[in-house]
Amino acid sequence: MKSMKNLLLVLIVQLSFSSCSDDDPQAGCFQEESRNIVATITDATGTIREPGIACPDEYIIEPDEKVEIRPLGLYDPCNLNSEFQVGNTRVIFSGYVYESFEYEDICADFFEITEIRFIDP
Repeated sequence: MKSMKNLLLVLIVQLSFSSCSDDDPQAGCFQEESRNIVATITDATGTIREPGIACPDEYIIEPDEKVEIRPLGLYDPCNLNSEFQVGNTRVIFSGYVYESFEYEDICADFFEITEIRFIDP
């Protein structure tokens, strides 16, 4: 009977630890480059811009409101689904902005989308 109680106690302790959540953002892009997340964007509105408009080879997101800590004001998403690769498409998006280094010549900030949806016309 005592071993059954011990087993039950162990299971309860394991469940309590496994149910704890980690509120820190979990990066999914740019890990091989060891970039840190420097900002989190939540429910921002913006426009998808096609390659050549701002960046020569990438679709980017131009937010309606510029974030002061990101002077470029544009986001280069690493995981933009092909469904959203349409120029001048209006979207609501959330995600992580990654650091860039002074020696890099970039046209938009590194960005990972965590949520994106079309703005209803």
